Amino acid sequence: MRLAFLLLLLVPLPTLAKLEIKNIQPAHGPLGPARTSDDVYPLDEYLVRYQVAGVKANADGKAELEVFVRLINPDGKVVYETKPTARKFDLSLGGDVVQTFGFVTFSEKAPPGEYKLTVTVRDKGSNETASFERKITCKPASFQIIVPRFFHDADLNVPAGTTLVAGETLHYRFRVIGFDVSQKRVGLIMRAVVVDADGKSLGAKPLEVKGETADPIKADARRATFAGLAALSRPGEFKLRIEVEDTIGKKLTTFEMPIKVVAP
Repeated sequence: MRLAFLLLLLVPLPTLAKLEIKNIQPAHGPLGPARTSDDVYPLDEYLVRYQVAGVKANADGKAELEVFVRLINPDGKVVYETKPTARKFDLSLGGDVVQTFGFVTFSEKAPPGEYKLTVTVRDKGSNETASFERKITCKPASFQIIVPRFFHDADLNVPAGTTLVAGETLHYRFRVIGFDVSQKRVGLIMRAVVVDADGKSLGAKPLEVKGETADPIKADARRATFAGLAALSRPGEFKLRIEVEDTIGKKLTTFEMPIKVVAP
């Protein structure tokens, strides 16, 4: 009896995983390419995706998390704050990890400087909390492509990533800010083309879209929205290259993202 009791003491008891946030990654959309910089601009959107590990599922195999977001400006003032919002996740693949994301939008008058973003998650099943912080630098307004987002469908409802299947069409949308409006007119030209992984031309003609207006009211706008698509006809590794020219201000801004196309 005494020996059996000692053996029981040596058997490790199962432990519950502690709630933690992992794989924090700023990105251009929920499934889009990783964001290479924490710099943002007025009218920009900063999105960050992450995994919450150690969640506790209920009897229906679902986890319920509350997410609280706060953004503090360079003066220490809270400029964005959410009430805890509950989200349910179906753990149909088992395990205790869920993938999610959140974002904050910077106003047109957001002052330059360093901001602090805090995201706190509470697992309603275990009542545990976990959080993370990001430092974001808001730059003065300039001619930039901002908020590039990628989709599977023409209605721009189904987010897409950077790995797609041959035969699909990649749809995209983005905004441009900081263009010259001093002459009460706007002259923008978007050019987009898919090149090989080394940036060399594949011989395809670039998609070209013009955004021009001489309407004083429209010309006073501070942002323009463009959209386009790329037909992915064969497997391989490529890059989507987008550039926008301000024909009035004589400026150019560019954006590139990798695309991997796989066989069905």
